[in-house]
Amino acid sequence: MVQVIGEFGALERVQVEPGLVGFRSPALLEAGVPHAFTTRHDGGGLALEIDGSDAPAGSTERLHSLLGLTTSRTLTRVRQVHGAELRRAPDEVSLPPPDADALLTEHAHSLLIVRVADCVPVLIAARDGRSVAAVHAGWRGLVAGVLTRTLAALAGHELIAAIGPSISREHFEVGPEVAEAFRSNALAEVVHEQTNGRHAIDLRRAARLQLERAGVRRIDETDCCTWRDAADLFSYRREITHGGGTSTGRMGAVIGVAPSESTSVR
Repeated sequence: MVQVIGEFGALERVQVEPGLVGFRSPALLEAGVPHAFTTRHDGGGLALEIDGSDAPAGSTERLHSLLGLTTSRTLTRVRQVHGAELRRAPDEVSLPPPDADALLTEHAHSLLIVRVADCVPVLIAARDGRSVAAVHAGWRGLVAGVLTRTLAALAGHELIAAIGPSISREHFEVGPEVAEAFRSNALAEVVHEQTNGRHAIDLRRAARLQLERAGVRRIDETDCCTWRDAADLFSYRREITHGGGTSTGRMGAVIGVAPSESTSVR
């Protein structure tokens, strides 16, 4: 049984069992869409499953329980390369996973998974729950158009979306070349000049702007920061770029179409 244990921005913090905690979007729940943003508290093994490595027994079942699913579905992933490629599951997805940063499906037996550890995870669904997408939107992907390309593929649907935990503006300092890439792609308003001559980029705001410009009116968003909220979330910048570590985990953003036998997921 999925239990709501708090709120972070517009997202619910939920727990299935001790040690298995994630975030869910009320908007996607209303559409009956099974989904979750996972955390460090994955019950042991979800991060491995999402990363495509050998997962310990039971991790797939834990993931399904976090999504409120009682029927097993096939996990579908891609090799993320910080680009704008979109794949449809299962038709355009094979083994080994293809290079892409967005997945889309209308198939009832698929679960789409993207992985993040600072980049912006975006889950999108048609309001009827019959078409869904998962997008890995780092800064390169945002300026390359991975999100806008995915939204174009869903044109004709009334869409809802959820933006999961990512690095906050305060902790995403970049050089002038990255700032210029955002300015050159109609995202100048997410660029903030710093007193040290560098710039801070609001990646979540960039994702939200692209969703809004495509006509998405219902967007749930969290104020969690992967850098700041270290107890709950992995951060590549905190743990490797600035921390000197050699590896870090990933959170997953997972979504599937609404079950045909139900209009709600709990």
